[in-house]
Amino acid sequence: MILTPREQEVAILIGKGYKDQEIAEELGVSRRRVCQIVSSIKEKWDVQSRVEIGVLAYQFGWISVPGEKSLLDILR
Repeated sequence: MILTPREQEVAILIGKGYKDQEIAEELGVSRRRVCQIVSSIKEKWDVQSRVEIGVLAYQFGWISVPGEKSLLDILR
């Protein structure tokens, strides 16, 4: 299922290893709101963990490992 732009931002930050409080600070929202967004992502993607969210964000080309070009970099 497709994520909202905010959910996608959170998924990307999770994939980069950010904790909930760090995501909240980065996006200017409460930690509780981040928890709600994470729950929504898990439900939409039918996953159980943040690791699975990070893996999917990587597979979609939203994040890359250091030294690797992402799909977004290639398309630019």
